[in-house]
Amino acid sequence: MYNIRSYTNKEVVFPEGSILLWGNIGSGKSSILLAVDFAFFGLQRGNLSGASLLRNGADAGYVELSFTIDDEEIVLLRALKRSKTSVVQDSGYIIRNGVKEEKTAIELKQAVLDLLNYPMELLTKNKALIYRYTVYTPQEEMKSILLGSKEERLDTLRKVFGVDKYKRVKVNAKLVATKLRELKRLYEGASADLQDKVFELEEKEKEKIIVEKELEESKPKVVLFKGEVEKKKKEVYLVESKREEVQTLKQELSSAQGELKHMMQEKRSDSLKLEALEKELESMEAEVLEIDESLLEKIELVSKNLKDKEIESRQNLNKIQELSTKVSHSQHIGKSVTKLVSCPVCFQEVGDAYKDKVMQDKNKEVENFEREKKEIEIKQEIVEKEIVNLKSQLEEYKKSEANLQLVKVKLKQRDSKRQEVVGLRTKSLAVKQNVAGMNSRIIELQGLLEEFKVLEEMYPKLKEELDFVQEKYRKAELESHRLQACLEPLTKQLESLVLEVEKKKRMRAKQESINKSLFWLTEEFMILMDSMEKNILFKVHAEFSALFEKWFDILVDSDDMQMTLDEEYSPKILQNGYDIEYEHLSGGEKTAGALAYRLALNQVINTLNAGLKTNDVLILDEPTDGFSQEQLDRLKVLMEEIKIPQIIIVSHEPQIEAFVDNIIRLEKVGHETKVI
Repeated sequence: MYNIRSYTNKEVVFPEGSILLWGNIGSGKSSILLAVDFAFFGLQRGNLSGASLLRNGADAGYVELSFTIDDEEIVLLRALKRSKTSVVQDSGYIIRNGVKEEKTAIELKQAVLDLLNYPMELLTKNKALIYRYTVYTPQEEMKSILLGSKEERLDTLRKVFGVDKYKRVKVNAKLVATKLRELKRLYEGASADLQDKVFELEEKEKEKIIVEKELEESKPKVVLFKGEVEKKKKEVYLVESKREEVQTLKQELSSAQGELKHMMQEKRSDSLKLEALEKELESMEAEVLEIDESLLEKIELVSKNLKDKEIESRQNLNKIQELSTKVSHSQHIGKSVTKLVSCPVCFQEVGDAYKDKVMQDKNKEVENFEREKKEIEIKQEIVEKEIVNLKSQLEEYKKSEANLQLVKVKLKQRDSKRQEVVGLRTKSLAVKQNVAGMNSRIIELQGLLEEFKVLEEMYPKLKEELDFVQEKYRKAELESHRLQACLEPLTKQLESLVLEVEKKKRMRAKQESINKSLFWLTEEFMILMDSMEKNILFKVHAEFSALFEKWFDILVDSDDMQMTLDEEYSPKILQNGYDIEYEHLSGGEKTAGALAYRLALNQVINTLNAGLKTNDVLILDEPTDGFSQEQLDRLKVLMEEIKIPQIIIVSHEPQIEAFVDNIIRLEKVGHETKVI
């Protein structure tokens, strides 16, 4: 143990045989038992807290427990650690066959239950009942069982004996029965109107049969009337086709008559127009017209010469202008040089000789330019006269060209008139032929229209007959549609009713099944559970009561007092032939009763659960409270009788040392326990 209550770091070894943990009150005897309890099952809410185990001021502690089961060495370690608000379990480990496995607190508890062959339902419970009533029970806890209510005692014993499952089964069976009754009421309510729905379904089926029959009877009528309508439509269509043909003939006749009228008007108009054209052509042919074909060549030649002379004139004028500019430029340079005193570039003085030479050169240039200019001006005068003559000649030719164009126009007009006359003559002949043909077609159309008068008289009667047949067909079809429209929702209603009736029948069947289940559950199953529980409790009670009497008689050897168990497993005490209450016993007698109850419970549980791996260990915590010297002597007899291989007794009575195999003495110095 490390930092467990008053133990800082101690190892306690328990040899086989009977062992006495001896020490004064508060020396740390019970701390060892609590440490063993913690090593096996961890912290237990309401029974064993971390704060009650971890040494004050310590942040961590642990218990390591080594024991042997079926010749297998097992080592368990559970640890504690202090958090900000509480003391909680830390992870630990288990060593089996030399193999170490790290595990959480829950995993360790599961492994321990598996090792000890304890029921796995204890894994989630806060109190290991079997361990409490077969190995280690604090003395005061056993007294509380005896002094508690009968219901609490029986519930505890049911759990210890493993028959509490029958009570749970009965409770669960009652819950199931309650649920079944609720379902029964639900199914009863849901299927209450089953007969009404069956009747409604039968009525709807009859209604559907009637509608289907009427629908089948209406179909031949629809087919018959439809055939008559088609037949009449064909007759009307034939007449209407002929009427359309008549209408086409009428339109054609009207068009032919209009066209004939137009032709006659056109014929008269063309005759007048032809007469006027012939007179006009005769007048035009009387006029003599001639054309000079070389006139255009002459105009083209004169125009070309005129253009060349104008180009030459412009060139002469440009040269004259250029020479005038050169004369002015030379004169300007000569005058400028005569006025110079020094050179504007090199600043040397300009002499008169140089000035005279420059002046002579420039005057000579001017004379040359003037002479060339004069020659060009003479040429220009000649060119200008030639231009005037060419323009005059071109103008005369242009006038002749205008007369030529007029002659050409007149000739063209005369040819056009000739063609127009020919065209009108041809057209008049064609119109004459068309008029004859149109007259023949009009006579033909009038004859055909006369033949179709009978159809016009037949058409209104046929139309009336068609309308009558169509009305009969429409009514028959409407009736068929109406019946079909009635049949569809009726079919859906039937389908819905069938499903609803089937559903209600299933609910009725479920209701009947629930009735059977309820009867079996309440009248057979729950009675059977009661019977099984009573049989087991009766069997246990007999053995329990016999053992209880045996151990009590050993501890309290008195002919005047007898202690047995009633049906509720409560002590029944007779003293001098009178019943007395447990509370009225002396301290030693109460302790003897509790110890006898404890030992009897130990043996019964181990007998019922033969596979438990803790049936060879017993821990008695202060079992002699209030014992007399004689009762302490009888405790030795009791220990010899129970024959358990390893018994650990916690006590501060020195008389017990005489009949135990081993003694572990504990002494508390300051706040720390020492093992002596």
